[in-house]
Amino acid sequence: AVGAGFWRGGPGGPPRRSQPPARGAPPAPPPASPGRPRAKPRRDPGVRQLRERLESVERQIHELEARLQAISETLADPELYRDGDRVRTVSAERQTAEERVAWLMHEWEKLSIELATRG
Repeated sequence: AVGAGFWRGGPGGPPRRSQPPARGAPPAPPPASPGRPRAKPRRDPGVRQLRERLESVERQIHELEARLQAISETLADPELYRDGDRVRTVSAERQTAEERVAWLMHEWEKLSIELATRG
């Protein structure tokens, strides 16, 4: 019966279905084209390297952020300021870490965009 989930078709027409699809069942996969097997989509070999590099950059950012937190705690200690050389050393370390984080954030952004386009 047409309209009750049954199809009619002849040669070259849509396939015949003897029963309506079950409710909630996933749709049946389309029939394979005759003469041509389905090819798996090829992955860009550079995608894996990009992901690995991105993960490495993320790890480095997290490590430096933890280090910056420790440096901030050190700089908050009033005892530190009794030694001017130590203050300059810790301040320089903080500046270096902040610059490195900024560079890594930029690198992370570039890698993320490239990964999204290759994807």
